[in-house]
Amino acid sequence: MSKLKTKSEINIEAADQLIKISLYAPSVHCSYYSCFQLLKYTIKNFFGKDYVLQSEEINGKKVGSHQYVINFISRELLQLADIHTSQDFRRKYKDLQQFRLESDYENIDITSDQGLKAYKIAKEIRQYVQNKF
Repeated sequence: MSKLKTKSEINIEAADQLIKISLYAPSVHCSYYSCFQLLKYTIKNFFGKDYVLQSEEINGKKVGSHQYVINFISRELLQLADIHTSQDFRRKYKDLQQFRLESDYENIDITSDQGLKAYKIAKEIRQYVQNKF
């Protein structure tokens, strides 16, 4: 199994365990990165772009790795499915990303509602990616 996919699995399990002990801020971080890592793995294994090529494209396009992943998957969903599927994926991923930014960088409390919502979105994204790709 890919190391990145293994990390993705560990992060979603960590998010679940952190929620159980009321550590919501780090649970959001783990929920988000479980998706990010799974998407990078999917780009490699489903679309044939190894991690070196992904890095080269990120550097060449001068976009961040997170933006690269969301743009790539959204574009592929548009071709494989339809505009609504692509937009729904993008919206959910952006919501999860916003939760992560607030959790990691803002001087605010992260509540159980936010931790659980981020976890739920992450599980939906992961399930969707695993079913589609």
